Amino acid sequence: MTRRVPRTALVLGAVFVVVLAGLVAWMTYSGGSGATGAGFRAGAAGSAGSGSSEGPGAAPAAEPPGVLPLSVTLPVRNPGVTDANLSTTVCTGTKKYRPPVSYTDMMKQIELATPVGSFGQITDPRNGQVRQVPGYRGYAGLGPPDADRVELDHFLPLSDGGDGYDPTNLWPEIGGTADAPLTGYDGQPANSRVKDRLEDYVYRQLCPHGGARQGMTLEQAQALYEPDWYASYVRLGRPD
Repeated sequence: MTRRVPRTALVLGAVFVVVLAGLVAWMTYSGGSGATGAGFRAGAAGSAGSGSSEGPGAAPAAEPPGVLPLSVTLPVRNPGVTDANLSTTVCTGTKKYRPPVSYTDMMKQIELATPVGSFGQITDPRNGQVRQVPGYRGYAGLGPPDADRVELDHFLPLSDGGDGYDPTNLWPEIGGTADAPLTGYDGQPANSRVKDRLEDYVYRQLCPHGGARQGMTLEQAQALYEPDWYASYVRLGRPD
């Protein structure tokens, strides 16, 4: 005599088989794709590495006040400088892109006198355009009396295709003194002279002398400054 299996039991058995098959498929997929997922994440981190630091404390927020400009300052590019024309533009010198001292001195005064979060105004001597100047008074304790201990720095250097006149690309960078040294997240000097070393190194990569080959593209060079130029300097081995 054949015993009939109740309909309910058949349904439950079928459900169990489907669930088990799905679980096995999921485990197989997870195990097989784990390396691919890790590789993708590593690739993403690697591509971002050109502007970040390897090692502890690389985040821009970790830098002490004064090392990095305010977020309102951005690396503004000069569209006239490209990889294709480096040999006839910045590699022949940056004098033709540098604004007059009267313009930069006035911009420094405006930035140091205008509170953070506010904007002053300056007139572009080339075309009479009125430009907005971001305020830096109160940034790292700076104010008008500090004009002599800061330099108006092109965040994206002229030598790396930075815009010379746009106030968004200019900020009062602290030089640091024996009484008030400026250090990075690792406690090492991170003042304007250190950024100059990074700029000199990058320029030599873009414009090599003799028979040397170009060491990096313009895009790679420009990516080193934002968001954290000091972390890039450390990652590159503190070039001198």
